[in-house]
Amino acid sequence: MGLVMQDDLFDAQFVRALAYVRSGGAELGECVATARRITRTDGALWYAEWSATAERVQRDAEESLRRGHRASARDAFLRASNYHRTAGLFLMGAPVDQRFRDSSRAQTAAFRAAGELFDRPPEVLAIPYEGTTLPGYFFRAAGDDRPRPTVILTDGYDGTVEELYLASGAAALERGYHVLAFDGPGQGSVILDQGIPFRPDWENVVSPSSTTPSPAPTSTRSGSR
Repeated sequence: MGLVMQDDLFDAQFVRALAYVRSGGAELGECVATARRITRTDGALWYAEWSATAERVQRDAEESLRRGHRASARDAFLRASNYHRTAGLFLMGAPVDQRFRDSSRAQTAAFRAAGELFDRPPEVLAIPYEGTTLPGYFFRAAGDDRPRPTVILTDGYDGTVEELYLASGAAALERGYHVLAFDGPGQGSVILDQGIPFRPDWENVVSPSSTTPSPAPTSTRSGSR
């Protein structure tokens, strides 16, 4: 038995969602309340309950924005993004379930709505890659033009570029690093919408990503969630 849920895998993904409290992507009460509504090991029920939480929090974000409460709106959009991402996790597979596509697109839209409310909104990137593009973001640690080191973040097969901000990007920015995050082949919307699978020679993915037009850093460091 896990922390809250009886199924170990469900509980692990609950903990994953909850882990982003520190970076603004979750609230304890919202996550626990959602988990307690999932009364059996059922991917469809998981999707329904996390989607319901995501949609409620997103409505709160939109209402806060309408009232001019930008900080509250930003925080709620960020949590909604994480909850939308979490909703689709147990629908992964082939053929692609439309609900999984919906959750992926909803988490991106919510994250970008949050990003527009950041003190320094990220640059939304389309990184050239072998005849197509990879989605990414460039986050500046400060508003000046002083060269700073850049952390390059890449993910695993079940993660997204938006999740990378919560997992590592926010912490890197707090410590004065610029952040370049992207979905590569086999990840996020690249596999879901473009059907491009993983490749073993990842240096041929990182190299074009790290040379995409952005403020030139003095050095780079790479990492993954």
